[in-house]
Amino acid sequence: MSKYSFMIGMASLLIFFWGCQSAETVQQDQDSEETTTDTFELPDFNTLEYPELPDIESPEVTTFEIDNGITFYLLEDDELPLINVNVMVRAGSFLVPDEKAGLHTIMASLMREGGSENYPADELDMLLESRGAQIETSMSMTSGSARMNVLDRDFDEVLPAFIDVLENPAFPYNRMAQIMQQQQSQIARRNDSQQQVTNREFRRLIYGEESLQGRLTEYETLDNIDRDDLIDLHQKAFVSENLKIGVTGNFDEDEMKAALEEAFSDFRSGEPIEVDIPETDYQYESSINLVDKPDVNQSDILMGHIGGKRDNPDYAALQMMNQILSGGFSGRLFRIVRSDLGLAYSVYGTYGSNAFYDGVFNAGVRTASENTAEAIEAVKEQIVRLQEEEVDQEELDETRERIMNRLVFRYETKSSALREIMSNDYRGLPRDAFDQYIDELQDVTPEDVKRVANEYLRPDQMHILVVGNAEEIGDQLDRFGEVNEIDISIPGGQQQQPFGF
Repeated sequence: MSKYSFMIGMASLLIFFWGCQSAETVQQDQDSEETTTDTFELPDFNTLEYPELPDIESPEVTTFEIDNGITFYLLEDDELPLINVNVMVRAGSFLVPDEKAGLHTIMASLMREGGSENYPADELDMLLESRGAQIETSMSMTSGSARMNVLDRDFDEVLPAFIDVLENPAFPYNRMAQIMQQQQSQIARRNDSQQQVTNREFRRLIYGEESLQGRLTEYETLDNIDRDDLIDLHQKAFVSENLKIGVTGNFDEDEMKAALEEAFSDFRSGEPIEVDIPETDYQYESSINLVDKPDVNQSDILMGHIGGKRDNPDYAALQMMNQILSGGFSGRLFRIVRSDLGLAYSVYGTYGSNAFYDGVFNAGVRTASENTAEAIEAVKEQIVRLQEEEVDQEELDETRERIMNRLVFRYETKSSALREIMSNDYRGLPRDAFDQYIDELQDVTPEDVKRVANEYLRPDQMHILVVGNAEEIGDQLDRFGEVNEIDISIPGGQQQQPFGF
């Protein structure tokens, strides 16, 4: 017998004995289960007792202002050897003329990507990579931001680079060309995602295509932007009077206060900016709108109208109402439209309340093309139901508990707590706006929910947008009125345009 035959024979014998042992073990386990299952009973989940949720407390933040107008917020956190610096800039795309739409995004991106006068892009990248640090810059419609994350031991070394990026960006031509080409690529791809098309075109329906909220960056607007435009916008926005700076992390408060005052005392001064967003000229009316996207087999639907502002006294009741309608797995849209009726892959919604301009109320659903009209009617029915039927106390209490459970994690980190305090100051809200919201949620009644549903919702005057396959949808939308077909073709075509200086 060869050694290989012997080895194969031994292996077969071992497998045989292992199989016998396994069978015996399984039988023992089954016998054990038979003797124990009769004596083990699962408790009724309704009898389980849970500890009280901890109180939601805002941390104590130290605030001070230096002579040139910069306001600082300090919050010590020794959990990790890190320091986070967050800068809020009173600026935004509202400073950008229509013909140069996209300028704010390019300027903010290039501040970081292009380096600064004393820290050119390659040197800045090397400094940050060698220290495991991060610097980021961005700008939205109503604010700009910058962030630095660094180990506490490297703070003194990296801070000068961060300040130089804020105050003296280099805006090099080669990096500018790269970012412009990235923007062109984004324009070319902006119709690829069904969800992005839906969100974008619904916003344009509510605010108007020519509005600040609705305008788009196009190839033509990029062609209108030059380096001088970047410099002008930066010098207008990044001045001391427009900066709020928050610092959290492992530091001594007195030492940090002294270091920040010395580091930022010479920061360039200028004219303070007021966030000025034109009032939305909104007319309540109903419309049915279609974007034909032949490459999909489902409809993405949004319906709604203008919302409100954050300082509305009914803010808490409106959020409670919205949670009852569309609050995740327990919201009515999920339970009824998705689960009971089986008309949706997903459902969602919000009652938007912004600080500087009116938000948007919307309810959304994604469904098979053949169910498009039925899904729209099912969602509208749930909105009307909020107006006609008073929510029962049990559903209200369960919704309130879900909101409170989620809000416990609002201040999961001290950095997030500090950013909210800064944001409240920036938006002109009380520092304790969050605490007020918690108190107001406790007082919302079924009568309040029905009242705000009737006062703020207009289910018969909603814009309805469907992004889907027109051929598969057929004539379903005709029952809602004359269908407006929205053209989303990109001016200049899908191809990237050549860019150069």
